[in-house]
Amino acid sequence: MSIPVMMTIAGSDCSAGAGLQADLKAAHAMGAFALTAVTCVVSEAPGTVRGIQEVDPSLVADQVRINLEHFPVRAVKTGMLYSPAIVRAVHWVLDGADIPVVVDPVMIATAGDRLMREEAVAVYEELLLPGAALLTPNLDEAAVLLRSSVNPGRDELPEAAARLAVRYGCPVLLKGGHLEGDCRDVLSGPDGCLLGQWERPRVQDVSTHGTGCSLSAAVAARLAAGDGLVAAVERGLEFIASAIRNHLRWEQPVRVDALKLW
Repeated sequence: MSIPVMMTIAGSDCSAGAGLQADLKAAHAMGAFALTAVTCVVSEAPGTVRGIQEVDPSLVADQVRINLEHFPVRAVKTGMLYSPAIVRAVHWVLDGADIPVVVDPVMIATAGDRLMREEAVAVYEELLLPGAALLTPNLDEAAVLLRSSVNPGRDELPEAAARLAVRYGCPVLLKGGHLEGDCRDVLSGPDGCLLGQWERPRVQDVSTHGTGCSLSAAVAARLAAGDGLVAAVERGLEFIASAIRNHLRWEQPVRVDALKLW
């Protein structure tokens, strides 16, 4: 039996709701074997980020390199890269590897804490976004990339996704989970053409984190398995919608919700 292999380059979330821990669970659920390259160690729980420790960029690069040398990696997902040096290290190893890269532009945690240094954004845009197989911003991240102080509204999603796609020359899945009302997601091709849009009823009374991490990992897993882009996105969105509907909940000591990723 041949199992497709993908790699996630992301931060470690000790609560296992986001970051590479969530990526591992999502990839497994989507039928792929996931390798990891750790960029940061983050002390966090849903709604709280207490500390971030950056991994030395040379060690990040070597984790990526050794995985590429020893495994048949068919897709890569990047998550929290945090600093300009880590962005450069990841780009340096992946450049020329001819492997589809799904870029989840992890910039701001659900709790509001910055997960990417401000000086890293320009390096990120210059090196990592052009040529990506898919860019998956949420509304807050899209506002940063669009140089806007206002998040795109529901009716503006297709136009905003097209602007991002044309700016960076890559397909864009603009996620509308932060909208009021039903959730809407829009996929644009690199030329700005609309490739698909999906709308689902919002699941009430649930507050999870890590949905973006899990979605991008699920899409990368399906690309590794050979799905086309639209099919991989559709299967990833269906998977996340199911994970949210069937979420887990702990009531003590405080209420914590988590995606059910298996």
